[in-house]
Amino acid sequence: MKAKHWLISSLTAATTVAAAVFVPLGGTAHAAGDYSLVTLPDQGESAIYNFVNTATKSIDVTIYELRDTTLVDDLVAKQKAGVNVRVIFDSQHSSIDGPAYSALQAAGAGVTYSSSAYVYTHQKTITVDGTESYISTGNFDTKYYSTSRDYGVFDTNQSDVSAIETVFNADYAKQPITPSDGADLVWSPTDSQTRILALINGAQHSLDVQEEEFGDPTLVNAVVADAKRGVAVRVVAENENNSYTTELNEVTAAGGQVKTYTSSAGYYIHAKAIVADYGTSSAKVFAGSENFSDNSLNHNRELGLIVSDSGIVNGIEQAFDKDFGSSGSSGCSSTGQKLGNPGFETGTASPWTVSSPQVLYGGTAEPARTGSWDAWLDGYGTTHTDTLAQTVALPAGCTVSASFWMHIDTAETSTTTKYDTLKLQLLAGNGTVLRNLYTYSNLNANTGYAQHTFDISAYAGQTVTLKFTGTEDSMKQTSFVIDDTAVTAS
Repeated sequence: MKAKHWLISSLTAATTVAAAVFVPLGGTAHAAGDYSLVTLPDQGESAIYNFVNTATKSIDVTIYELRDTTLVDDLVAKQKAGVNVRVIFDSQHSSIDGPAYSALQAAGAGVTYSSSAYVYTHQKTITVDGTESYISTGNFDTKYYSTSRDYGVFDTNQSDVSAIETVFNADYAKQPITPSDGADLVWSPTDSQTRILALINGAQHSLDVQEEEFGDPTLVNAVVADAKRGVAVRVVAENENNSYTTELNEVTAAGGQVKTYTSSAGYYIHAKAIVADYGTSSAKVFAGSENFSDNSLNHNRELGLIVSDSGIVNGIEQAFDKDFGSSGSSGCSSTGQKLGNPGFETGTASPWTVSSPQVLYGGTAEPARTGSWDAWLDGYGTTHTDTLAQTVALPAGCTVSASFWMHIDTAETSTTTKYDTLKLQLLAGNGTVLRNLYTYSNLNANTGYAQHTFDISAYAGQTVTLKFTGTEDSMKQTSFVIDDTAVTAS
């Protein structure tokens, strides 16, 4: 029997096999906490309307394009109900914003066109009652809702909200101001280029960039430099009329991956977002109105934020993966399961590679989910690392998922500290990290097995290695037990 921590026997005696689907991606609209995510068009705009309708005192809106009659009607109704509604419209878009401007003005709301100090007021923000702000990458325009990729973040951090309101008051009065970043804010023309550049330069493992415009040399060069120094770079870009082909080719020449969308009449990448080092403890995400353009960064009024909130990081990464994987699909060349020995039932590792033969286990202390064998990583209660990996060719043009069932038990008692971890990575043929898929820990301990699934369609057509790395500290065991793995193409 494996020399694992003997606590396992008593822990597993009470264990029952339970099936639960775990997809560690995606955010819920308007959940508890400082930040929550709306992913568009997937979730729709109801969370925005609901937010506006919670107002009892004030609603302040800064917007580039407002052509959503539902939202306009809600604002008019709130103004008539005694809520103080104020809206700053972009002065260059009066032909689009004019009907909303007139309707709100007629209802008694405060309306104004933006200051000529900015080329465009491209910010897209709603603040309710001075206590919560919605920061959007997208406009409030029904013409584009159903086909545009966008994100919105609800922010209740009072430092952020206070800073947004202070800037709103100055912009409404057309007075100059140097905005405060609050806890997480990124403002144009004040510091957005500097803040976004620092995020890109700080990436150590992976960088996912999603942009409507991809032309600013400073930021483009930083993305290229990341790819050259071994960061796994992926870009999803709107490239209508080949506007950014030169810049995107620089990314691919440096070793990055690029997927483009090219039709204004079809699915459109309007989002402006960056995820750095996904799956690590230092993961961060930017989302906001700022494009990679000189105007957007240095001459417009724009607003975004950079946060490490896991719900925002995971939700935007999930949408990014979907967009990256779907844009280049041209028909699946070979469907079905692609892993060898997926349930370890041969009793030997091949074609898996393992750090030691003891990773493969056929006993009763940590029973298999199905059959007789599983892969048992760690569980020693001493400083230890186990690995499990398999190289697999992903067929071109396919939707590809990686999945496995895992049971985690632990002697750790902390509910806040990750002492022992299992990192799941996708590696290129040369061993570089394409993607840190997720990191589990003693905090994820569960009764029975749970299924974990990841969309890896973005790597269709490549040969990759799926690698698990379990790491324990010097005391109190954590066991990561894996069974019934699959890489499935469809």
